[in-house]
Amino acid sequence: MNEIFRSLPAGGTIFNCITVFFGSSLGLAVGKFIPEKIQGTIFNCMGLFTLYVGINMTLSTKHAIAVLLSLVLGTITGELLGIEKKLNGLGDKLKSKIHAKNEKFTQGFVNASLLFCVGSMAVIGAFEDGLRHNPEILMTKGIMDGIISILFAGTFGIGALFSIVPMFMYQGALTFLAVWAEPFITQDMYANISGLGGLMIMGIGLNMLKITKLNLGDMLPGLIYVIFFTMLF
Repeated sequence: MNEIFRSLPAGGTIFNCITVFFGSSLGLAVGKFIPEKIQGTIFNCMGLFTLYVGINMTLSTKHAIAVLLSLVLGTITGELLGIEKKLNGLGDKLKSKIHAKNEKFTQGFVNASLLFCVGSMAVIGAFEDGLRHNPEILMTKGIMDGIISILFAGTFGIGALFSIVPMFMYQGALTFLAVWAEPFITQDMYANISGLGGLMIMGIGLNMLKITKLNLGDMLPGLIYVIFFTMLF
């Protein structure tokens, strides 16, 4: 199977999208048979697990100050640009296009998109696929995402399935830009991108547990700032 996706342009991303599609489809099929009380329990477990994933990612941070500055400036930039509102608007448009009745559609779309896109595996895997035609990292990520998408779709509904769209665009773009960007990306940059992404994923977990109401989409510009601040440090 590795050889099949190795021969395809952005093969790792394609595999990742396939696993999330089937995982989400399975979650949709099974979710409707789960009692609402049990769904709430699963939702809380997913929140705790997402929090754990985020904490685990933050441990790779090399320069805490660079990550902090990137988070603050990135969030300010995101708020000025209205990124969170635009992401929610995109989710609402998709919901109306497919006539989805699930109230959690937009929440599922945004949360799943962020979870699947901001991790270091998405960045490193896309670069590895683009530069060396090696999709193994993204295929590993795809298996993990596929399992998580079962629970996400069972909890949030079909919105989680549509996270495939931004994931394909994001990872695909990174793959094709890899040849240009690779000489400028250092291991410390990878580590700090992962650390900042981990903080954002922790935010998803806290929101799921209803501890906070963070506008996580507004934090996305921080992933660009962290590259420049890492260079300074």
